[in-house]
Amino acid sequence: INKGVCRMKFIHCADLHLDSKIETIPPEKSKIRRDETVRTFERLCEYAEKEKVSAVIIAGDMFDTKRITLKTRGRVVSAIKNAPDVDFLYLSGNHDDDNFISSEKEDGALPQNLKPFSSEWSGFSYGNVNIAGIVVNENNSAYIYDRLRLPESGVNIAVLHGQVAGYKSEDKAELISIPRLKDKNIDYLALGHIHSYSEGKIDERGVYVYCGCPEGRGFDETGAKGFVLITEENGKLTHEFVPFASRLLLEYSFDISEYSDFYEAQNVLLSLLKNEFSPNSLIKVILTGEHSADFEPDISGLNSRLNELFFFGKTYDKTRLKVSAEDYSTDKSVRGEFVREVLASDLSEEDKAKVLMLGLGALKGERV
Repeated sequence: INKGVCRMKFIHCADLHLDSKIETIPPEKSKIRRDETVRTFERLCEYAEKEKVSAVIIAGDMFDTKRITLKTRGRVVSAIKNAPDVDFLYLSGNHDDDNFISSEKEDGALPQNLKPFSSEWSGFSYGNVNIAGIVVNENNSAYIYDRLRLPESGVNIAVLHGQVAGYKSEDKAELISIPRLKDKNIDYLALGHIHSYSEGKIDERGVYVYCGCPEGRGFDETGAKGFVLITEENGKLTHEFVPFASRLLLEYSFDISEYSDFYEAQNVLLSLLKNEFSPNSLIKVILTGEHSADFEPDISGLNSRLNELFFFGKTYDKTRLKVSAEDYSTDKSVRGEFVREVLASDLSEEDKAKVLMLGLGALKGERV
């Protein structure tokens, strides 16, 4: 046994968005998913206690809005209290509000191991590991870089919530300048706000890491979700992404071009999905490719099958109608005349396809 080895572990998580409405799926399933997001935080707390993690760094947006239900508040506080050997370093984000911390203080229920950051740089030390964080806002964003002071010796973790230049996000958040964090003695910059895992270099010494969200809430948050486990050993940091979501949201593209019959294509598609994905998944299927006018995609029927096989499934039809004037050059029927007129029109290719789909369907007696 190497008695000289000293090891500490930390968890970097962010963007839990507890109490989020999750409006992209049916209400009864949305309720299940809302509960699962809270349960994932409870599981994370249990994991931290079991694995003897020194501190869980929450890099913003623990909650989704300023209004937090009493039930969720109670579960969060209880989960933190049930991991008494773990510190929870809480940085509020652009979705968060001081309401959670202030309410717990007023009620006298703020767990001793829940330690919030403020709008000024503050820090906590664990052996030779220093963790410093600041809540960035419009009032302090101009000077946060100049006021960051980290020792050259030891191991330094900084915590911020915001958007690094080059990342796209619909939610407004303060911009973070990586160049202005160079030569600040940062070994690991724990970031929140972007909902997928990514990392990059700050300088020769340090890296910045977006841990992503622990649970995907919509099909703009597909793929593996979880947290980052940071390990300090003999003065050096390593980190690894840990998948932890209770369910995966997945996107699957399927080209129907080689099939002449929709139900043949559907059977192949469903077989592939069953073999590749877990039944508890949420799956977004994107149909692509070209098809003839007789192909007739049955999107509602496919959605029903997807929801029989998986927790939730939804189909997006991105296929194109393949029709040429030559195919109908000798067709003397109303259908042939209609196709030739549309193809010869000044409409865009996209509009031609839409008109042909509707018109051919109407000529066959389908409801438009």
